[in-house]
Amino acid sequence: MSKLFSLYKTLFHNEKLNIPALFFMGLGVFGLIALFTSFVSDFMLFPFATIATLASFFAVWYLNILGSLTEQVDKLEVTVESLKESNDTLHTELSALESLRENLEIYAKENQKDFSKVLNDINSSFSRLESITKANEKVLIARVAQDLEFLDSKAGMKREEYERFVNRIPNNLKKKFNELGYDSFDRVAGENNIVDYKEIKSIVQSVVA
Repeated sequence: MSKLFSLYKTLFHNEKLNIPALFFMGLGVFGLIALFTSFVSDFMLFPFATIATLASFFAVWYLNILGSLTEQVDKLEVTVESLKESNDTLHTELSALESLRENLEIYAKENQKDFSKVLNDINSSFSRLESITKANEKVLIARVAQDLEFLDSKAGMKREEYERFVNRIPNNLKKKFNELGYDSFDRVAGENNIVDYKEIKSIVQSVVA
């Protein structure tokens, strides 16, 4: 029952995207009524009722596919949220390492000690972690965009999809993302009102520099 209620909400949340399902559902109901009527009154209606009944079976199949897609989208969103949390944790660790490095440099200068080897090791570790973090951020943003892009089974992101994409930008990149104006769908999408792969690639290269 809960799955039927969830599917009902999915269908009528954005009826424009689900016109085929709603159409065939209506046609199916008509078919069942017409089929019953054909047995009772006029057998001339039987071919039309049969076609409408077959359409109802197609509607059931379509709704099953729609329900599966909705389930997959929910799972993808959980995965994306998990990746975002991992990225935020990694960036926190990177910031902590950077702070440690700066403190050691100050300590070395104040005490005139030879910490060159220690600092070199820390700098190397910091550089590697920074590279991994940036690579991870690029993959995360691209993955989020890819998952959200096909919510309506079409290439390119519309306004609603892009707004969900904006909400999933890693916390440490939000400031730069907003400063570059990428939080505005109208600015990014342009005249065609669609954010495509090339525009997402440009965002990734600009934000994760």
